[in-house]
This record gives sequence, structure tokens and C-alpha cells, in this order.
Amino acid sequence: MPYTQVANLDFEDIKIALKDYLRAQTEFTDYDFEGSALSNLIDVLAYNTYYTAFNTNMVVNELFIESATLRDNVVALAKQLGYRPKSATSPTAYISFTATYPNTTTDTELFLRRGTGFIASYDNNVYQYVVTDDVKAQVSNNIATFTNVPVREGTRLVNTFTVNTSLKNQRFILDNRNIDTNTIKVKVYPTGSGANEPYLVADNILDVDSSSKVFFIDEIEDERYEIIMGDGILGAKLDNGALIEVSYITTSGPESNGVRTFVFSGVLENVNGVTPNVDVSITSTVASAGGEEIETTAKIKYTAPKAYGTQDRAVTAQDYEAIVRRVYPATSDIIIFGGEDQDPPQYGKVFIALKPKDASYLTSLTKNEIVTELEKYVVASVEPKLVDPSILFVELTSKIYYDRNKTDMTPAQVRDKVIGNVQSYLDTSDTEKFNGKFRYSKTVAVIDDSDRAINSNLTEVTMRKDFIPQLNSTFYYEVCFQNAFDSECDDPVLSSTGFRVTEYPNFDVYLEDKEGKIILYRLDGVTGEKVLLDSEVGEIDYVKGELKMYALTIIKGSFFDNRISLRVKPLSNDIKAMREVYLDVDVANSSFTAYKE
Repeated sequence: MPYTQVANLDFEDIKIALKDYLRAQTEFTDYDFEGSALSNLIDVLAYNTYYTAFNTNMVVNELFIESATLRDNVVALAKQLGYRPKSATSPTAYISFTATYPNTTTDTELFLRRGTGFIASYDNNVYQYVVTDDVKAQVSNNIATFTNVPVREGTRLVNTFTVNTSLKNQRFILDNRNIDTNTIKVKVYPTGSGANEPYLVADNILDVDSSSKVFFIDEIEDERYEIIMGDGILGAKLDNGALIEVSYITTSGPESNGVRTFVFSGVLENVNGVTPNVDVSITSTVASAGGEEIETTAKIKYTAPKAYGTQDRAVTAQDYEAIVRRVYPATSDIIIFGGEDQDPPQYGKVFIALKPKDASYLTSLTKNEIVTELEKYVVASVEPKLVDPSILFVELTSKIYYDRNKTDMTPAQVRDKVIGNVQSYLDTSDTEKFNGKFRYSKTVAVIDDSDRAINSNLTEVTMRKDFIPQLNSTFYYEVCFQNAFDSECDDPVLSSTGFRVTEYPNFDVYLEDKEGKIILYRLDGVTGEKVLLDSEVGEIDYVKGELKMYALTIIKGSFFDNRISLRVKPLSNDIKAMREVYLDVDVANSSFTAYKE
């Protein structure tokens, strides 16, 4: 009968079902439902049914990680899979500096105290970078040298809790948000003791017994965290009156990624706790990187099942990807391939190419940290190796023509609108990634569709690769673009930014191609004309898309990091990247110009 059809949850469908049911009863065979008070009662029944069905449907949805929408529920379901969502991650920089005594000193050691460090100004904001533990340096010849000190962005905070065993459900909740859980450190002061015992976070319960000095971290409501101590079965149980000291860093996440200029603001002390009179000079820095927002609900739903599938071991490429993303959340894209695919083959190795967010490459220090964490999961005899991605940049030169009668926008406003539209398209397409593909027709269509006033565009495509030379060393360079070059054009296919070599140390030199050879030239300081220096410093393979540069001794690159940019004109406007090559459309270095018609 019609009233038994309960799948329809629409309000009107429910009303119709109720009326059909009543009409099927002898008491209401000829009843006029529309013109009677009973119609109001049916509305109430339909509304109640609809409301109950809606709530039931939402409740059931929250029982499964695929359909849950509330973060608290998604986090709880991820816990059932053994997955702990990533917290916000503070950017990390590495700073080397010296502390020089103006006079002779008897100090043999100098300490940079935890919770202090450096100040950085970036994008009109001021950020604090601190050390999480005391850092020690030896004093030699009145100078203490601190090398590659890791500093994290944020504020170091300390919470203390007193264990009260009379409370059945005592909780140790950290009320601050934006906590980097990787910085959480726990010390326990047993009852009646002034000494403290460090407790470590438990990553694997198989390594935990009833005496293990460990703690657990749980994300709870409102993106806060709870510290859970042992119960005497999993981890040591604390006695009544014990004091728990929890220190951690709250961070602004990725906002200060890329900072490389710092001002010392730390506290230096000798072994006696006295702050000496010293002059601090920063000698080198590795720009901050790795900052990331707290893992989103969507990312948890995507990652948790994959992390569960790895079962805490790295065997397949999917295993490696899930674990690396867990270890280093600021990952934009990643590709894994076996050493047997290398030329020549390197058996027993797994190569991991990782493109971080807000940067082109990982620092060597960060790579070492990731590899160290990976070694906990890899099977015996397999060596993970992190390699830099080979980034293939695509640059656009676009002339945009628009109808002045269809818009009041200036050329600059049209240009900005086009750039925003192109960037939005790139953010949602499969272009910028390993094995990415740049589709020319789709991109020019995006430009045309940016505004109804745009009539057409003329867009040219250029490929670019950057490389960092081995300074002051005679070196052979090979650069592969994986895409054929346009050898039929009248102008040179290859161009480069300026750099310096030992043979010509006093002026910048440049590269370009001529009939399959790479030539070296400089620009005349008066006329600006090209002056040939060497007619063959390498060769260019237009079909394979490769450059080979012979024994060059480069003494200075083009930019602050000494990288050199090489640009070529592709044979096809559709650009592809394969394996460890990461495709990146460099909108910032592209040219967009709007013209009125």
C-alpha cells in the first residue's frame, strides 16, 4: 500500500502518504482533507516525521568517516583507525650565530635558554622563533659558536597539573588552540621529590608496558588537546599529588614560511646562570619552512583510511606516501619509485621526490629528519632516499584584448581579474603536480572567460628550469626538460639569466643556442649588443628536450642562492611532466597585459 513507502523524506511526499493512508480507511473514504481542520493535524504529523527523519539521517551520517561532517566526530572515527590527526605545525628555521666576549672570559660553555630565540619581521608582521630545549656551545678564544640551531615559530607555554586520584575522571586539558603537538614535552615531579622525570609520547602501544614512562595525546573538542597519562597497564600510573608539567608551542602555522632574516632576542647564560656581556652576530640562516595549519576535516577523511592501510609499515608506494605525509604534513605532492627503475639500477633503495608547500625544495636538515622518521617503518634491507624534485616551470606571456564599451574596468583591473581566474583554475586542476600536464587550450579559455568584456588573448608559453651550480668547481651540467624544443623559430630557443665564470670574472655572461650548439656571450656595457665569448660551451637536443653544458667553472649564480634560470621555447604549447619532474605554472613570473579595443 502507498503508506508503506517510507523512503521519501520530502515534506510534501510525507503529507501525500499520510492522506493516502487515511483515504484507505473506511472512516475517511470521502473526506475533504484540504478544507478541514484535519489538514492542520496532517501538517503537524508530516513536519514531525520530516524533522525526525532528518535528524536520524544526520546522526547516522556522523557514524561513518566517509559521510561525517562535524570535526569532532571525524576525529573520533579516525581514532578508531589508529590515526591521530595532525596538529598545526610551526615553521622551523636553522640559524648559526656567534657570541663574542669583548674581554677575556673564564666561561667554558654558553647556553641559549629554551623558550627564547629570535624575532623575525615578515609581511608586516612580527614573529617569535624559539628553541624548545636549551642549546649548549663551547667557548673557545672568547667566542661561542652555535651551529644550525633549530628554532620554531610561536610562543612557548607551560601548563601544570596536580594528580588527584580522588577524582574518577580527572582530565589534563591544554586550553590553547593552534598547538604544535610535536613540541609537547611532559615532565613529572613525583610526590615528595624535587626531581623530575621526562615522559615520552607513546607512538606504538606494543612498546608500552605497565612501567613505561609515557603519555598519550588526544584531540578533543574545539581543536584542543588532552594529555592522557598511563593507567598502570598501558604506561606507568601516577601517584596522588604528583605534579605534571606540560610545555608546548602555539604557532601561527604557515604564515611565516620563508623567513630568512632574524634578530637575536634570546637569553644566553653560563653554567652559573649568569647572563654575560657578549656581542651576538648571526652568521647564516636556513629559511623557515614546514609551517602548516591544523589538518582539515576533509584531509583527515582522506588520510586516515590510507594510514590505517599501511599498518605502520612501509612496503608499497601508497604506504610510503601515507607515512611521509604523516611525518611531514607540509607536503604539496609526492612521488615514489624504486631504485630498479634508475639508470643504472640501484637495488634495495626507494626514491622519494617531495615537493613542499611554499618552497621548491627541502633543506638537507629537513630531509635528514624525514629519513630518520621513515626508518622506523621501512622493512629490512630497504633504504629510503629523499631526492629533490626536478621542477619544470611554465611561464605565460599573455596579451589580453577587451571591449572598452562592455566594462568600466581599467587594463590593470582586467589583468588582475585574469590572474586571479588563472590561479583559481590551477588550484583546482591536475596541472601543478608530479606527472602534471599543462593544457594550453583550457588555459587560454580560462583567460577568455575571466570577464564578458574580453574578446581574445594571444598567449605564448615558455619553459624554465633552475639549477644551482657547484661554485668554483669545473662541472658538467645536463638539464632535461622532457619536452621537445621549437627548433624552427627564428630567434634563439635558449636563454639564461646572467652568471659569472672564472674566464670572465668581471661581468655577467649568458647562454643561448645556435645551430645545435650552446654559445656563451656577454652584453656590451655601452651599446648593449651581444659579444660572443665562446662558440661552443655545450649542445642542445631539440627533439629530446635536453641541454648539455661542458666543463664550466661558475663562480657566481644569478640570485641570492646562486641559482641560474634557463628558458626555452617548447615545440608544443601542451607541456607534460613525468616521474620526479614537478610541473609548476609560475604565475608570479608570467606576464599578463590587457589592452582596450
